[in-house]
Amino acid sequence: MPLDYFKAFFYRRTNLYRFVLFSDKFTERQRMLVAKEIPFYTKLNLKEKRVFEHRVLSFINAHTFVGREDLLVTERMQLLIAATAVMITFGFRRYLLSRFETILVYPQHYFSNITQQYHKGEANPKYKTLVFSWEDFEEGIKIEDDNLNLGIHELTHALHFSFLTESSYNARMFLRHYKLLLASLIDKDAQKRLIKINYLRDYAFENQYEFLSVLIEHFFETPEEFRAKLPNIYNRVKLMLNIHVADF
Repeated sequence: MPLDYFKAFFYRRTNLYRFVLFSDKFTERQRMLVAKEIPFYTKLNLKEKRVFEHRVLSFINAHTFVGREDLLVTERMQLLIAATAVMITFGFRRYLLSRFETILVYPQHYFSNITQQYHKGEANPKYKTLVFSWEDFEEGIKIEDDNLNLGIHELTHALHFSFLTESSYNARMFLRHYKLLLASLIDKDAQKRLIKINYLRDYAFENQYEFLSVLIEHFFETPEEFRAKLPNIYNRVKLMLNIHVADF
């Protein structure tokens, strides 16, 4: 079989799956799937798409995907989770999440023994684990412009946690621009203006971590509205992510 063909296999132990890939670009079927469900991919030029594809497959190889409650983790699930992660980190040279190794996928929202609450997703750097409710992850992809995207939200947390312990140039620039953004909002009048615009949902104001994740959700889901309503914050987020893609 030619080297540019897709080659892969699963190994399974109970509900643990690793999708081992021996290619650095998508098959046509994978390309169509990602293009249909990840609009960001369609905005890329041909060279950028090949970089994106290589990173998605590398992300899948770098993580162990575990299905919970008898959920079978499919190739589509892995591609969409990885593509969301690569979209967020596309402006960086270091695009893998250094503090995370395992991705747990539940069919629906799940009960956490740690918090004693139901969750849709979480990023736990202590256990190097990302967790998603697949129902909610998929809902975030289906509705492209409601600024609610579980994958973007939790993967932004994972990126932030990873960068807090890295010394890379990307990490330093991301954190620098984030600090500058927060500093610009210390002023009470600036906070009132931000709230009055009523663009960011209330959850953004829970704490600094949630503020960041909500900003990134808005950046990718409604970039034109974000840029029109909050141009200074939008430009700071663009600098944080180092994004240079059409329509952003």
